[in-house]
Amino acid sequence: AMVSLPNFDPNNYKEVSSVSVFLNSCTQKNYEPGSIFKPIVVAAGLDTGKITPETTFVDEGLVKIGGYTITNAQNKKYGLSTMTNVLEKSINTGVVFIQRLIGGEIFRQYIEAFGFGEPTGIDLAGEAKGDLKNVQKEKREINFATAAFGQGISATPLQMATAISAIANNGKLMKPYLVEKKVFSDGREEITQPEIIRQVISPKIAGQLTAMLVSTVRHGYDKIKIKNYYIAGKTGTAQIPNENGSGYLPNETNHSFIGFAPAYNPKFLIFLKIERPHGIEFASESLAPVFSELAQY
Repeated sequence: AMVSLPNFDPNNYKEVSSVSVFLNSCTQKNYEPGSIFKPIVVAAGLDTGKITPETTFVDEGLVKIGGYTITNAQNKKYGLSTMTNVLEKSINTGVVFIQRLIGGEIFRQYIEAFGFGEPTGIDLAGEAKGDLKNVQKEKREINFATAAFGQGISATPLQMATAISAIANNGKLMKPYLVEKKVFSDGREEITQPEIIRQVISPKIAGQLTAMLVSTVRHGYDKIKIKNYYIAGKTGTAQIPNENGSGYLPNETNHSFIGFAPAYNPKFLIFLKIERPHGIEFASESLAPVFSELAQY
């Protein structure tokens, strides 16, 4: 199921505030995902054997790369932290630590293996493919570091949902589809079959990462508690880049939340995104309650 708002009335299509309303923002609009991208980095770290969920590092609150300084949200400093803590507390310096252990080239290969930078192949026209040029062409160390927390690269919401679905699906990346079957004029039916694109990470690593994402929900998001069920999930609060490519808009963010349940026997995944919310700073406040309501249903 897929919905994109604001929408329009096809009978009165001229009555829209902007032509951008005609685009399906799930498949035709790129955005910088922010921290919702961090599980992809952790997946690469686990799968290459560079880290385990219990691997520790000391967070000093910032990391300097070249002439740049990367900090955590709200300039927080967490000290000695495990890789599970990195997801629970969404520590920017923690995923930069993982990315540097992996190395730029292998990190890029994992991003691409999860389906970023290419269309998913869904049965809808005009699908965008995101933008990975910062890690594919301009291979500067700072570009890999910012990509680790989902900035400086872009994706579509569908790409993001498909990638996290691979974690839920024992490491298998699937081709998404909307149409259940095609019925031809002669009565013949063509039923859409699930299609595996590739095995991105091993089932064992997918299980480890799922447990880390369950811990992230349990210890990070007070507004998501469903009795008797484990939920795996992650939020993202991402800065919005200037259209001219010169830095980011002040005080402007996109919020997103992704989760799947029941975590250890998944039946569904929900992705939510809201652009430029007012009066709420983090996605854990704006979208976690919405996710909880849908998941409860």
